[in-house]
Amino acid sequence: MVGVAAVALVAHISVLQGGATITRAEGGQVVALRNAPLLAGDTFATRAGAQAELQLDPTVALRLDQNTTLQIVALTPHHRDVRLLGGTLEVSSQPNGDSPRVDTASIALGPDAPGLFRIAVTGGQTSVGAHRGTIRIITPNGTQVLSPGEDVTIAGPASQPVLRYAAQPPSDAFDGFNQTRDAVEIAARNDTRLPPPLRGVTEFSAYGTWRTLKPYGLTWQPHEYPRWAPYRDGRWFWRRGIGWTWIARESWGWIPYHYGAWIDDPTYGWCWVPPHPTPAPAWDPANAVFFAVVAGDRTQSVGWVARAPEESFHAALGAYRNARSPGGIALLDAADFYSGAFSRVQSPQLGQLASGVRLQAPPEPRLYHRAPSPRRM
Repeated sequence: MVGVAAVALVAHISVLQGGATITRAEGGQVVALRNAPLLAGDTFATRAGAQAELQLDPTVALRLDQNTTLQIVALTPHHRDVRLLGGTLEVSSQPNGDSPRVDTASIALGPDAPGLFRIAVTGGQTSVGAHRGTIRIITPNGTQVLSPGEDVTIAGPASQPVLRYAAQPPSDAFDGFNQTRDAVEIAARNDTRLPPPLRGVTEFSAYGTWRTLKPYGLTWQPHEYPRWAPYRDGRWFWRRGIGWTWIARESWGWIPYHYGAWIDDPTYGWCWVPPHPTPAPAWDPANAVFFAVVAGDRTQSVGWVARAPEESFHAALGAYRNARSPGGIALLDAADFYSGAFSRVQSPQLGQLASGVRLQAPPEPRLYHRAPSPRRM
């Protein structure tokens, strides 16, 4: 599958501690999962006792405390707008980051430079604190600049908000969460073995080992259980506009499943090959080849295989390198695939597949129920 978006166009849930929901831009509410993509128009909400982090790109993170609701209004490389509907948000942007504009019911906030800012909406009141960097508070009466160490409370109607400066409150558990995440992202940005546009999302050295393999160069082998294979621990999820997207259960599972490719090395096993360095690497929802096992006009099973580096599309499943590797093929009953029951994925050998294998992508869920036979790619 060809990459469909630059890195800044698809946000994702990088950390989720506790429960949360996503109200999708196209309609419908789903339970939030770590590594799930977020698009413009989506609304993300944490429940009581939960904390979460959304990464807009490797340099900008939005952290949400419990009972916080945030809508992503716009998400383009140079135009990022979010709306804080309630709760507490911390915006963390690193050097070379493009901080988003944050709107509340009464004001708009525009960070002047990378920094760390805490914003809370309670009832009809907004409070803003600048921990690092400066932030502009935009109201109908003009613009105020908040400097590091300053805190302001905004109350009153949106047409005539009243600003009151105050001392910053003492540190709390949410501040501790943010400090921990800052340390992790700093370590990830310092890993020079990853292409610069992707640094800052995952601390790869904490989850695996970097190895140099011919002819691919530098690769990364995750520390996982014996007989582990990529695209097993997680599920496929349909999103309008991007199609089938892999949502990994592995904590490191955003970058390796949406950039680069996988190979099964005879000595080390499965290794991830990073993409070639480029200013804006393309995000791929599913760098895998889908196939179906069809009997008559009905699809019995849906299968997939991770694509190897620079591998073109072929007419036969056996032509793909990873389809010939142990554990390279994943197969699931079609009904389980569409119901989201991914606990019964099988890993047959290529020669064990029944006849009627067709290289074709599964249709979106509503089409499956109307016509069981998937459309061709």
